[in-house]
Amino acid sequence: MNKDETFKLPRLFTANKLQKQGVIALESVQAHYLFNVMRRKEGDWVRLFDGKNGEWLGQLSSLNKKTGDVILTEQLVKQPETARQIHFIFAPIKKNRQDWMIEKAVELGVSHFHPVLTQNTEIRKINHDRITHQIFEAAEQCERFDIPLLEPALKLQQFLADWPSNIPLLACLERFDTTPLKEIALNENKDIAFLIGPEGGFTAEEKQLIAKHAIAVGLGETILRCETAALKALVLLNN
Repeated sequence: MNKDETFKLPRLFTANKLQKQGVIALESVQAHYLFNVMRRKEGDWVRLFDGKNGEWLGQLSSLNKKTGDVILTEQLVKQPETARQIHFIFAPIKKNRQDWMIEKAVELGVSHFHPVLTQNTEIRKINHDRITHQIFEAAEQCERFDIPLLEPALKLQQFLADWPSNIPLLACLERFDTTPLKEIALNENKDIAFLIGPEGGFTAEEKQLIAKHAIAVGLGETILRCETAALKALVLLNN
């Protein structure tokens, strides 16, 4: 296998520990993807990562539409050092828009997702398994080596009360006394968290509560959709 061509190979996450000559059993959805979508067969090559031991090259020793095994041959990339944590706190929004938001947040380095329920949150039930699978897929596609964590949903008041004081929390608020996020001096090596409001925004009471626990920041003069606000905040945090 030409190492210069490995970037073209399918890349999959596995919860199993990766090590040389290890045999990894594919999940049924992965076997289906390789067999039916990618038209792979026994003897073909794939890449695997587990979030802890870098990226490995493996060869399909068996494959059908429901099952498959991969024999690991060599490590392609060592696990990078852990970067700072970026915590994204958000009120769930409509499915299609949230799908896009989650995908882009993974691509832009979010390490933890924290759903919170606010007064104006319209979507109050979280499909934890579905969002976790979506996070896996986004990490596979953008070639991250770690997997962001999806935390349980909490009411806003409880989340704020439990938030650790050693991680700065930036709250993106509209129609409130704020400092532009782009003017906030950030330590690029220090963990950070940011909060985006729901469709319809935070109530006046929620804003007052948030201001007691977080740094109120602004994202500009215009009112942004939730997913747009998240993207803009992440770009500023990564600069």
